[in-house]
Formats: sequence, C-alpha cells, structure tokens
Amino acid sequence: MMLGYSLTWRFTMRRNVRHSLTAGRETLSAGISIALCAASLLLDIAAVSLAADPVQKSPYGISPVRPIAVKYPNDQGIADDPEVVFADDFESWVKGGTEPNVGRWSVRKNKTSRTTVVRGQVTSNRLRGPGKGILEIACWTQGSGSQVGGLSLKLGNYNHANEGLGDGYDELYIRYYINFDEDYRAVRNHGANLGGRDLKRSSAAWVGMAGIRDVSTRGYFYSGVQPRGDSGSDELEMGFYSYHLDKKGPWGENYEVLKKIPIRMGRWYCVERRMKLNSVDYHKSDPANADGIEELWIDGKLTIRKTDVRFRRIEHLRIALFSLETYYHGLPEQYGRNHPIKVYFDNVVIAKSYIGPMS
Repeated sequence: MMLGYSLTWRFTMRRNVRHSLTAGRETLSAGISIALCAASLLLDIAAVSLAADPVQKSPYGISPVRPIAVKYPNDQGIADDPEVVFADDFESWVKGGTEPNVGRWSVRKNKTSRTTVVRGQVTSNRLRGPGKGILEIACWTQGSGSQVGGLSLKLGNYNHANEGLGDGYDELYIRYYINFDEDYRAVRNHGANLGGRDLKRSSAAWVGMAGIRDVSTRGYFYSGVQPRGDSGSDELEMGFYSYHLDKKGPWGENYEVLKKIPIRMGRWYCVERRMKLNSVDYHKSDPANADGIEELWIDGKLTIRKTDVRFRRIEHLRIALFSLETYYHGLPEQYGRNHPIKVYFDNVVIAKSYIGPMS
C-alpha cells in the first residue's frame, strides 16, 4: 500500500500571533480516500514586538545584524558600497596634508587650531588599520575665548535650496575611529555634530547653535557626539548632546548611557552613531511623532539607544550637515601653541545602514 499526504505550515509573526498547522487528506493508491487527520493547532502569543529594523539581541542590547564593514577587510573598497554615502581614510590629502583631495570637506582655519593629516595608523586590539595618514585636530589657548578646529561636510542643501546637493537624509549612520592624545585631559569639548536646517525659513539657525530652548522656533536641529569626564580626568565617556524638540532647557540633552565603556588616552576606539529622524503626521495637532532614534556604539558595543526622539515637525527638514570637530569653551593654560590639546581621527564612513568596526 502506498500512502501519499500533504502538509502545510502557515507561519506569521506579528502582535498576537496565530499559527496554524493543517494535516491534509491522505489518499490510498487504490483510489480510496480516507481522512486520516485534520488537525489544527492554534497558539496565541501575546505582545510579540518586532523592531522594523534588522536587529538582534546582544549582551549590550540591540545591535544590527549585518555590518557593511564585514564585506570590506580594512575598509578596502567600502566607499563603493551602494549603502555608503561618503568615506575618507585621509590618505589622499594634498598640500602637506592640509587640504582634502576630494573637495567635499570644509576645513576650519583660525588662529587657535590646526587641522591636518599627519603620519599615523589605527591600531586596536588585533587590528592594524590600512594607510599611513590620520587626521589631527590640535587646539591651543591664547588666554581667553573658545577654541575650535576640524571639518564639516554638507550632506544635502544647507546654505540655500539651490546648492545642488539634494534634500539630505532621514536616517544616517556615521562611523569613525578616534584617539585622544596621551596628554589630553577631560575638558568641555563639543564635537561631531549632525543636523539640518529649514531652508524655507530665512531665520533658520546653523547646526551647532546653542542656547535655544525650542529649536522649532529657529528651524533647525542637531545632535553631537562628544567626550565627557570630570575636569582634568584621564578617563572619558562618549555620549550625546542633543538639540531636539523636547529638551527641557536652553542647552542640549545628555541621554542615559546603557553600557558604560571607559575611554582612555592614547588608544583607538571605533565610534558609530545612528540618527533616524521622527516621522511627521500633519493630521495631528502636533505633527511630530515620537519615533526618532539615536544610537551609539563603541567598538561595536551598543552604549546608548533612545527611540522616542522628536527632531522635526516638517518633513522637508532633513539631515544635511556633519561636522567632525572639537570645540572647547576655553582651554586651560597648559595647552599653549607649543603644547596643544590633540585628538586624532581616521576611517570616516557615512552610510544608510549599520557600518560596524573594520574587519
């Protein structure tokens, strides 16, 4: 006797999932049909929440599954990946390392800072990075005032609507390597800002402008990634400093740190941030939905995740500027021109999905 059968398994996952297993009719070869079984198994699973983003659990929280960098050992060829918006390994700068060859960076030049490519290489754990050039941002005091050095990069139309740079982005990941010089000590330092401005408003503030309680009144937003630590300390912690719609005062908000990873001087660390702007619903009295996301990874470990951020009330306000810089509110006298405070950077990648550390 020959026995044939059919088995179907319908499987879906969403909130309050229902699974069904059905064993169909089995048919004898003699042509006699016998209903051997018809079973249905129903399982109700309550409140299964799946993130819309491709993520998985790790000991440190939520981490993306497939980093771009995995496909490109030592970042070789990563600039050509379709998800990558921009990349710079600081190997092709010209004029003695003072000017970018690609022309997209804008370099800050003033009397209290120096931004230039110097000889060096990323070394982290068992990794020895490619190339022989790294970016150095050196600042010094002249007795009073603030000190700022570094780079900025337009990711969309920023000064005016006809720059030909596009509309910007609703979501970006930015990864770079950072090394605080061995003589660096904790001091108020703002840097690595990401944001945008409403070009339909003539009074829109510039990314990085401080002291504004309601950023929507000035048509802009931004969030910085910066080192924090007790004044003079040789140990730091990386965190956000965010100018969003719901911050309580005139200054930026520091998000809660989920996993504390100490940053020590003279060592390279891989820093990656994610900014996803909130959605907008014009049918609501306040159109800004609380679904924007900011995340921070240090050496591939998630340290900060905030998922209810509101940056904008209008859809055309998008991410259009990134600055890789240091901004000090007055350096101690020990950091003079002959002994500046220095921070090093390398292997900057900006992409539309998670990048991850160099493989």
